[in-house]
Amino acid sequence: MVNRKQGMEAWPKGPPLFPVRDSPLKNRVAGARGLTLQSLIDHARSALAAPGAQAALKIAQVAIFLAVVILLIVQLSEVGWGDVFAALPESPWFYLIFTVRYFLQPLSEIPAYELVWKTPLARRWTAFIRKRVYNFAVMGYSGEAFFTLWARRNLKLSDRDIVVGVKDNNLVSALVSNAATTIVVVALFFLGDLERELKAIPGGAALFGLAFVSAASLMIAVVMFRRHLIQLPRGITRKIIAINAVRIVIIMVLHATLYAAALPGPPLTAWLMFVALQLVLSRIPFVPNQDIVFLTAALALAPEIGAPEAAIAGMLVAEAGLSQIFNLTLFALTAHHAVPRGGRPPGR
Repeated sequence: MVNRKQGMEAWPKGPPLFPVRDSPLKNRVAGARGLTLQSLIDHARSALAAPGAQAALKIAQVAIFLAVVILLIVQLSEVGWGDVFAALPESPWFYLIFTVRYFLQPLSEIPAYELVWKTPLARRWTAFIRKRVYNFAVMGYSGEAFFTLWARRNLKLSDRDIVVGVKDNNLVSALVSNAATTIVVVALFFLGDLERELKAIPGGAALFGLAFVSAASLMIAVVMFRRHLIQLPRGITRKIIAINAVRIVIIMVLHATLYAAALPGPPLTAWLMFVALQLVLSRIPFVPNQDIVFLTAALALAPEIGAPEAAIAGMLVAEAGLSQIFNLTLFALTAHHAVPRGGRPPGR
């Protein structure tokens, strides 16, 4: 009979697949879990490196983006380009609230990553801004790919700590976002606004149904299998949940207030449909340029608000235009993060 200790000693030893230095997360990600994580990373790399995989992905992204842009041009042409530009928001509150909302999402990630990595990151806030630009202007989750590479180059952390930190932060953020999406969709149903929204948007029933089912399913899966999926200590996980919950509530309020500042006529609750649409679109992975996609879908909701369609179109065009200006400007200003400097050699 071999006891537990002997069984462990008899297990064949060899060099680790993914070396780990001493770190706050080392004990949490040791052993079989680390091998599982490494194997998943290897499989992902192999899949992306397969012949034609990256080319096919880029072609699909370009095709989707072009289709969205064409639909957007058609919709704005139906409203009237002159009426749209004449109805751009005049209230300075619209532009101030937009700026606050834009920077809130990336800057709120700083304390979350500081909790995970036990490293001060406030001075590196521009990296979080660039991460946000990648996610919204390029493609969903491309920001995480950039951020992982940036962390490997600039932070004195092991590869495992970086991968686990990014993965767990995204899982917790997705958990909170999925919960918010589920709550908002249910609220729209009981308020009687969901049916109008589904009818207004082409394919709205399938879009909202898929978002609701996937959000609820992923939320339940993360809660049930938390110990296998999330490797952070429970106390840190709770704090990150709180940070994300506060952030998403503030962003939702700012989103509705942004539109109310531009068009004070409709009640604040009328803009809940636009907030719900934004949440639903944010739950769809790998969407190219979420701001343009949201503008296209939101224009279909304009007649349901009870305000002049040209005014709503002007407001949405101003929002999308500001997003693209901010994205382009900040992408250029944070270009230094794309150049490797300092840090450590890859593979450590």
